[in-house]
Amino acid sequence: MRFSNRHGKYLCVLAVLAIGATIFSAGVGAQDEGWRIIRAEFGSRTQRADVTSLLIDLVARGGDNGRIPVNEVTMGGNPAPGKDKALHVLARNRNGEERDFEFKEHTYMDVRIFDVREVRRDDWDDRRPNHEGRDRDEWNRLTIIRGFYGVQGNTANVTDLLRSRVREGILSMPVMNHALGGDPAPGVAKVLIVVYRYQGNESATAVREGSTLTIP
Repeated sequence: MRFSNRHGKYLCVLAVLAIGATIFSAGVGAQDEGWRIIRAEFGSRTQRADVTSLLIDLVARGGDNGRIPVNEVTMGGNPAPGKDKALHVLARNRNGEERDFEFKEHTYMDVRIFDVREVRRDDWDDRRPNHEGRDRDEWNRLTIIRGFYGVQGNTANVTDLLRSRVREGILSMPVMNHALGGDPAPGVAKVLIVVYRYQGNESATAVREGSTLTIP
C-alpha cells in the first residue's frame, strides 16, 4: 500500500506525539503514584543510618526550591567515613506496591516524588500569612525549626531546648551532654543537627560534640 506525502507527515506527527506522551508520563509517573516514605537510610552498603523522620520533615518543608541535597549535613551525619554513600528510600504507592529509590551522595532528591501531605508542618505556624507586611526585625529573626542531638538511629529531639537558648537573635552554646539535656548515646561521639530559618532562608548545620554552636 502506498501513502501520499500528506499521509506520511500525519503519521510522523502521531508517532512524535505518542513518544512525547510516553516520555512525559515517565517523568511524572512517580508523582502521580503518590509514593509514601516507609523507611529511609543513608550510608554505604554495610553502614547505614535510619534517617526516616529527618527526611519526611525535609520533604514536608519542600526542600530548597523543591530539591534536597544528599550529603552528611542534610542527612544528619556521616555513618560511613571515607566510603561512597547513598540515600535509600523505601516507599509504597496507593496500590500497595513498594519501590526502593536511590540517590547518591552529592546529588539532589526531587521532593515531588514523595507524598507527605499527612505530615503536619506545625513549625510554619510562626510565619505571618502576609509576608509583605513583616518588618525588618521579623525578617532578621532567627527561628529554630528542628534540632536533633545524638548519633544516627539514636537521637534526642532538642528543638524546644534550642529555641529557649536564643538570645537577641543569636544562638550560641556548647555542644555537650549537660547543655543539651542528657546523653542519648553514652560512649559514642555525637553530633548536633540544627535546621533553622534566618533572613528568609532555611539552612542546616552540624556541630560535633565538644564544639560550640553559633547561629547565625
